[in-house]
Amino acid sequence: MSSKPSNPNTDPKPKPPSSPKSPRAKKASSKNPKVKQDTPTTAKPKAKKSPDKQLAKQGTKKLSKVAPRPPAKKPAKLGTKPSARPNAKSHAKPSSRPQKRGAQKKGSQKDRLRVIPLGGLDAIGKNMTVFEYGDDMIVVDAGLMFPDEHQLGIDLILPDYSYIIENEHKLRGIVITHGHEDHTGALPWLLKDLSRRSVPIITTKLTCGLIKGKFEEHGIKNVKFTEVSSESHLSCGVFGLNFIDVNHSIPDAVAVLINTPVGNVLHTGDFKFDQTPIIGKVVDYSALAKAGDAGIMLLLSDSTCAEKPGVTPSEAEVGRALRSIMAQAQQRIIIASFSSHIHRLQQICDAAIASGRKVAVTGRSMLRNTEIARKLGYLSIPDDMIIDAYHMRDYAPEDIVVLCTGSQGEPLSALSRMAIGEHRSIRVTSGDTVIFSATPVPGNEQAVNTVVNQLVKCGAEVHEKQTATVHVSGHAASEELKMLLNIIKPEYFMPVHGETRHLHAHKDLALQVGIPDEYIFVLENGDVLEFDEDGAYQKEPVQNGVIYVDGLNVGDFDSVILRDRQHLSQDGIVTIVANVNRSRKQTMGSVEVIFRGVSVSDPDFFQAEIAERATKTLERNLREKATLNNARRSVKDAVSQLVWERTKTRPMVIPVIMEI
Repeated sequence: MSSKPSNPNTDPKPKPPSSPKSPRAKKASSKNPKVKQDTPTTAKPKAKKSPDKQLAKQGTKKLSKVAPRPPAKKPAKLGTKPSARPNAKSHAKPSSRPQKRGAQKKGSQKDRLRVIPLGGLDAIGKNMTVFEYGDDMIVVDAGLMFPDEHQLGIDLILPDYSYIIENEHKLRGIVITHGHEDHTGALPWLLKDLSRRSVPIITTKLTCGLIKGKFEEHGIKNVKFTEVSSESHLSCGVFGLNFIDVNHSIPDAVAVLINTPVGNVLHTGDFKFDQTPIIGKVVDYSALAKAGDAGIMLLLSDSTCAEKPGVTPSEAEVGRALRSIMAQAQQRIIIASFSSHIHRLQQICDAAIASGRKVAVTGRSMLRNTEIARKLGYLSIPDDMIIDAYHMRDYAPEDIVVLCTGSQGEPLSALSRMAIGEHRSIRVTSGDTVIFSATPVPGNEQAVNTVVNQLVKCGAEVHEKQTATVHVSGHAASEELKMLLNIIKPEYFMPVHGETRHLHAHKDLALQVGIPDEYIFVLENGDVLEFDEDGAYQKEPVQNGVIYVDGLNVGDFDSVILRDRQHLSQDGIVTIVANVNRSRKQTMGSVEVIFRGVSVSDPDFFQAEIAERATKTLERNLREKATLNNARRSVKDAVSQLVWERTKTRPMVIPVIMEI
């Protein structure tokens, strides 16, 4: 074997690289970090040689501590495929890939599968991944994220989907794995920015219903939906799509098996292995095993709970806790949950009926989603057991369960307005029981704590996850993640859906089950991972970032705007208003000083002092024939310095100078 580095654009046969490629890749060798960008990050050794000896000869990381993967089996038929793949690669005995179609140049972009995560790899939310091959592209999920306390005034955060808009002509479909906001929330904005509505949204029955309700709210019409199930097989350009039932905290969640010309890809979406699900089926283990036997080139797997040991408890455990709390409650019960958490809503309704209580629903999204779920048959409650919130006055408090939004402490949610006495029909009173049936999304903890304190002041008894099993995660914990890796036995692994620490924890789990480090990719949003029959490559990232939704304004805000908002929230604002006559070189009338959010012991005296300092600074600039812009800058600097000397704070100073 030649020791020269391979070039997939020219070499007739695959040759192993001397080291990995991209400076951002997690495959980089400490001995030789500088390598050609287009060299495969992981090449396939010949099947007749031991992977341990072969990779040692190449100078890459040895696999001596890794248990050999089992030999590949003959692939099972997995529905419609654009291109059959003869054998799955095992790390013990890798096999050849299918021949490329047509007379395309080896190593060209059209010969490679491009996997591009645009969101979901830096935080919990805004999940979006692009799969591209030649002139065909599909998108899996289009989610949003809620702002934290530092993003003042921001309503929602979307992934930057500029790459999709720029390549809209390639887009063959948008696949949605389930109906939660972090997977569907960006769809209205993405659809508005696309020039055509003929691109199908491919998803399951309940998710279709929830997305249609969202589109009605945004006034989006004439969207093409393709409803699928685990029995469905679709073609989107060169991509073949198959769907596998998984458990999550919402019904109709699926993993997506993507058949591509260079190999099979499995995207799990959000999942866990729940042996006693409330609605729907258990995970389709046989379909997962069949996919693993057929050969999975790349596995993208949910990483949200990768740090948690053991297995995630079943959703059924929440039902038992809810029934126990309701049996002991003496007055009204108020339960806040995610409006799309249909499993939880069903358990709340079941517990309410068992305790002889009516269910009142409040909160716009809760009303919309319960109506959709009931209409589609995913939420079962008799008509006489559900009432309008305005009719609660007709019932005794001990006969009512209120189902509402606000589990994340959102300021305008139903529960937050109840806690401060601003809800139109419900006021929390002493003796009420309030249950937070959700875990705060990272960044929302303080907002939730604020609402809890307000509820306690009202005399309510508050139950959270810390005090009772009123919530369990919908995401697989470490042992479940390792089980999936062992079932699938992927050639390459890419952890997704989580913060950076979750992705690395998931990588550690993959190493534990025997996947070599060279075959694991921990990427960042915008990174590009390419695959062909020679191996995997990491390319230059595409445009990435976030899109802020601020009322009717949607876009990439200048960081100065958020910094100014943060500044205003901390130290306030000082406004100086002055009229000047440049010909007389003096101010006309008195200088007005206005405080907003500035704390001083003697405001009147301090305002007079600032006015005097501003007047002297202005008149000096007028005598020196300075421009108005320079005069404003001088006043701002002088007043800022004075305020700092007197208060040790730095409010925003805005001089308003008008020439008359």
